[in-house]
Amino acid sequence: MKRILAVAVGPERNRLLNAKGGLGDVRPYIAGLVDGLANRGHHLGTDFEIDYREREHSVLETGSGAANAFKAEPQTPHDLIFAMSTTVVRAASGVTNSIQIVSPAVSDHKAEGFHRAKNITGVSPRRSQTAGECFERFLATVPTLKEVRVLHRPHYGPGERALKLVEAAAKKRRVIIKPIAVNSHQELKKKLSALPKRNLKKPAELGILVLPVDLFFSAAPTIIEVAQGQKNLPTFFPVTDWVRPGLPSALGGYGVAQHKCGELTAEHIAQVLWGSAGSPKVKDAHDDTFEWVVSSAAAKALKIPFPRVI
Repeated sequence: MKRILAVAVGPERNRLLNAKGGLGDVRPYIAGLVDGLANRGHHLGTDFEIDYREREHSVLETGSGAANAFKAEPQTPHDLIFAMSTTVVRAASGVTNSIQIVSPAVSDHKAEGFHRAKNITGVSPRRSQTAGECFERFLATVPTLKEVRVLHRPHYGPGERALKLVEAAAKKRRVIIKPIAVNSHQELKKKLSALPKRNLKKPAELGILVLPVDLFFSAAPTIIEVAQGQKNLPTFFPVTDWVRPGLPSALGGYGVAQHKCGELTAEHIAQVLWGSAGSPKVKDAHDDTFEWVVSSAAAKALKIPFPRVI
């Protein structure tokens, strides 16, 4: 049986996944990967198992923390690393250059310098490159917006590139952009709690846009709970995994779902683990994998008219 080490950014935890029924509380990438591999005849619990781990980005950015995060247990070596963010790929590449690293989440491999490593590949969801389009979809969903607070992690490459595109798009639309700099889960909740509460009897003029940052994906339920549940502020994500028919749900999202990214990456992993030798090339997610999704339940709760363009 093959063993995949799957690492994501988040509060520390460890799980061994060897049955499909236990995937509800892990990143959607995992369920997508399991489905994609099953479609290729490789089944969880029979052909492979997943050593699933989450670590804070601050831990992964230290040498000792990264080494511990990717350390194999005695007698159970890892055959492949499934790295679910740019931070994780960077940390993994600093630990090993022999184990294949496959990621469903790096937007721009060249911008990160990963294209020079022979053991790094995966699928690019192009989140940072399409941040301007994501912002435009947010405005189309809530046309009354006059100001958007952008959740941003300073000095994080994908977020920095995305922010520039959002600012350029906002300038054309004459919408005020104010980044909210966040470096930890604790800081995120504190800054969200300090936001003004919207009166539901008035149009939504202030909204929250989430940039493609691993820290925010790990805290998506908190963002939705505080920004929308407590502050009544419409919140929009660069993925659609947290946009649901019922509450709790983000108001909307635009991008390639994490589940879909995991499914697309299954081709790379199947080739590495059961196919011919060599590293498959990085592939961009196709345009037809992008979705624009709005939750009618969230729109109703926020007293926002459901957009006719959807």
